[in-house]
Amino acid sequence: MMNILQEVVGLLSRGETGAVASIVTARGSLPMSRRSKMLILADGAQRGTVGGGCLEAEVHAMARLAIRSGRASMRGFTLTETKAGAEGLNCGGTVEILIEPLGAPVADPTAETIELYRQAVASMEAREATVMATLLAPEEPPDCRVIGKGLVSWKGLRIGSGVLGQDQRLTDLAVEEALTILGQDRVRLVKLPTPASGGGPGDRLLLETLEAPPTLYLFGGGHVSLAVASVARTAGFRIVVVDDRPAFANHDRFPEADQTLVLPMDEAVSRLPIDRSSYIVAVTRGHQHDEPVIEQAVRTPALYIGMIGSRRKVAIMWRRLKERGVTEAQLAHVSAPIGLPIGGDSPGEIAVSVVAEMIQVRRRSS
Repeated sequence: MMNILQEVVGLLSRGETGAVASIVTARGSLPMSRRSKMLILADGAQRGTVGGGCLEAEVHAMARLAIRSGRASMRGFTLTETKAGAEGLNCGGTVEILIEPLGAPVADPTAETIELYRQAVASMEAREATVMATLLAPEEPPDCRVIGKGLVSWKGLRIGSGVLGQDQRLTDLAVEEALTILGQDRVRLVKLPTPASGGGPGDRLLLETLEAPPTLYLFGGGHVSLAVASVARTAGFRIVVVDDRPAFANHDRFPEADQTLVLPMDEAVSRLPIDRSSYIVAVTRGHQHDEPVIEQAVRTPALYIGMIGSRRKVAIMWRRLKERGVTEAQLAHVSAPIGLPIGGDSPGEIAVSVVAEMIQVRRRSS
């Protein structure tokens, strides 16, 4: 999501046109994440996805129409075999998608709107709990109007545009509803009990929590790390590579990495901003380097910790760590040997098993 919002900031700042398609409600089995967004540019290029296939093709066509007309729309799609099998949308679920036109000349943005998107990106980069609220007024179906937009944090409305920030009743309502999902990985569509300013019956409030991509800290810059970085980037992880050798922690070797750090392994973890959205993978060149990483990692709030190695290596290391005060409960949080047991032994296969396990942990946590 952050990449899409960054693109929106650039598009609005340049005075260009586009449209954003966002999943707002979803039920059942879907071919995409329930938090998917897609940006469609005036020339037809797109960033992101809302599921692919004929669903995405139809959303893309609706977005091109929104760019030309300047009118937002919200439409439901049935993806069940009974109702949509002939179209190929037989995943077994239903989804509702909002399409918002962006940019001049059909929806000339104010400086306030551009700043709202800038602050949305900044909050994600700073990992601050924030909700984007979008107030929608219905028109002739499937058309609707965006009559207000705002960012809500624990302190209330940070910035608003349209009626949000101007109409106190609506602002208070948006903040109250946003606080119910703040800090979670959620999207809510709320039907307002009374009409909003400038709207009528059926006004709705879309609430989306903003989350930065989870960070994978890869300790070790060897061949397995190269494969893990490649797969993890595809899965949407922010990647930081750590090694004590400059030749193994640099951007030329790891073009997928957002950051490469040369640090001694016995103090590297303590110098990193590890939080509940952090994933730590120890795949260094030897157990003497893995051990200090794990000893530090188990004392952090990292959501996932994994270490490569045989069961014999794990047993020997665990015994030493316990002698130095590491508890059984802390060690139980470490996935070792790392990855899902799919039987892989090549770097690529190991990478798939490791990232699959990280995704499993991430989705269960959500």
